Formats: sequence, structure tokens, C-alpha cells
Amino acid sequence: MVEHWIGLTHIPATGREFSFEDQGLWRELWQEFHFDFEAMAPLLSTLFIVPQADGFLIHGSIKGAVKASCNRCLEDASVDLDHAFDTFEAHEDVEALEGEESHLRATDAGWELNVAGLLWEEFLLAMPEKILCADTCLGLCPHCGKNRNLEQCACCNLDTQSPLARALQGVKIKTN
Repeated sequence: MVEHWIGLTHIPATGREFSFEDQGLWRELWQEFHFDFEAMAPLLSTLFIVPQADGFLIHGSIKGAVKASCNRCLEDASVDLDHAFDTFEAHEDVEALEGEESHLRATDAGWELNVAGLLWEEFLLAMPEKILCADTCLGLCPHCGKNRNLEQCACCNLDTQSPLARALQGVKIKTN
């Protein structure tokens, strides 16, 4: 995975803010995980990191906008991001799930944080489960594949009934 490590050794007890504006980091992450996204407004991230006795408290945000494909019609959709998050990275994460890696590592110079890994996780949490070009998007016709937002197709009449009604059409029930 793409990594971007920052040193946390000389952060004062009151904390320190870090800003990340490098759009290349996002392009690398999208490419690595095969996401067909494009930044419409630059993604800006800030982290305010406060050292604790057993780790680091992190208050962060990701703001910007990305262009992605609509899950219903495959046209371009804009997703505005304004995601704030709070997390804690422990020196030794005893609650980490098996196979889950910590974003912290100890080096001879002190502690380092993998900002790319942390921001990637938060980006995924900020994205909607279904990306839509509009709430009213009709999607593609399941029969002919035409975009129903742009044109009506002849086979769309099949969709006037629910799938259950179509399946039960012609079923006869015997009554005694």
C-alpha cells in the first residue's frame, strides 16, 4: 500500500497540526485500489495530533470533491466530502483485529504515523455507500441497458409491475 510516514517524536504536549494538500497521494491510492475517481475540488486534509502516554490522539478532517461513476446509470457523479474524524493510535494496539496493521511504527528516531493509510481509511468511511448522480436517478434498463434518465425504452413497460407480481402472474390457487 502507498505509505507516507511522518515523525511524531517532537510534537509538543499541546499538539501540532499537519496539513496535506498533495493530490498525488490521492491519485496513487485510487490507482492502487482501482478506483476511477478524479478530484473535482482539491482534497485537503488536516490532522491535529496530541501525544498521550500510550499513543496519539488524532482529530482530523478531509474536505473536497471527487468525480466518480453513478452506481445506477454509470454517468459522472460529484461527491462532496466534508468529513471530520477522531481516532486514537496506540503504541501497542492490543485491540487490533488479526491482520489489521497499526498506522504507527517505532523507529530509532521515535514514533512515526502512516498518514496515507489513516487518510485512506477515513476517505472510505466518508464516501457514500452508493454514489448517485441524483437522488432521482432511474439507472440503466436491466433489459436493454439504455440510460432511463435520457430516454424511455420499449422494454421499460416490463418494469411497471413489481418482480413479485410478474413472478406470480398466471399462478392459480385452488380453493375448496
